[in-house]
Amino acid sequence: MADIDVVIVGAGLAGLVAARELTAAGARVRLLDKGVGPGGRLATHRIDDATLDHGAQFFTVRSDEFDDLVEHWRADGASVERWSTGFAQATDVRAGPPGVTSTAGDGHPRYVVTGGMETLAKTLARGLDVVVDTCVTAIWARDGRWRVAATGVQGMRTYDAAAVLCTAPVPQALALLDRGATVLPPDAEASLRALAYDPCLALLAVVDRDPELPTPGGVQFAEGPVRWLADNARKGVSAVPAVTLHAAGDWSATWYEAADRVVGVTLYAWLAPWLGPASVRTWQVKRWRYSQPRNPADEHVVRTDVDELPIAFAGDAFGHARVEGAARSGLAAAAALVRG
Repeated sequence: MADIDVVIVGAGLAGLVAARELTAAGARVRLLDKGVGPGGRLATHRIDDATLDHGAQFFTVRSDEFDDLVEHWRADGASVERWSTGFAQATDVRAGPPGVTSTAGDGHPRYVVTGGMETLAKTLARGLDVVVDTCVTAIWARDGRWRVAATGVQGMRTYDAAAVLCTAPVPQALALLDRGATVLPPDAEASLRALAYDPCLALLAVVDRDPELPTPGGVQFAEGPVRWLADNARKGVSAVPAVTLHAAGDWSATWYEAADRVVGVTLYAWLAPWLGPASVRTWQVKRWRYSQPRNPADEHVVRTDVDELPIAFAGDAFGHARVEGAARSGLAAAAALVRG
């Protein structure tokens, strides 16, 4: 049984940012994550010589707080590069390239990370106590301490902490509390259970030559079964041409349990007209059950107490969705726990 100050469930961006802030404040922190590495939706996949971001694709900087944080990341060695100031806009993927309505940006820079978004997570995780490939099974309060049960390569363990921060998707976090028979205060319980997410089915395709996507190599779709299409080589992530396609939330929900072959063949049929003369050499399907918060909370963090023990909830479902929202939520969570 390990005695620490804060256990963080989930080593995605919000968890990593919070852990760095809490550690700097002198807290003993341990992060637990079921993935093979830290990052959550800061996810990068490799197929042969291709490198593809298949979770978060880029991030914007719209607040001074996040701008300062990004500068700290750069100082710590993160290779954050500017990609564009917007993307091509299209109506529906099924209309093909003639459906593009605009290639003008909105002026807000979009940033990517050389080597893929997961390299940012690895940079942020340096020096932190991160336990990966570990599945948290229950969270409960007893005898004046939080108990977090987990199963991993070291078998079953229970971690003992003064506070808990949950940055996993909220439905998963609440399920862990339910298994521990933990009852939250009614207001916090109601606000958390109201949060919902859309899933996402992603198609990762390695192609034999540069696809002819409009400048700057990314397309956002306003409607239809696909929301995003990007060339990982043109965004500076992959050494060879490779495309990421994100299906829309409603389409992904309908087809989420379908076999990879069914999902892949369907998405490829819509992708092909956008590739020009390029052909797909190989492809894979990836699934995100909790991809996009449907109704993010107004606040950046929800902090409450159970038996006078602090517990907080953070992530991209709090404040504002996307990468900047997750990072600012991590900052807010650390501040809330430091204040006690």
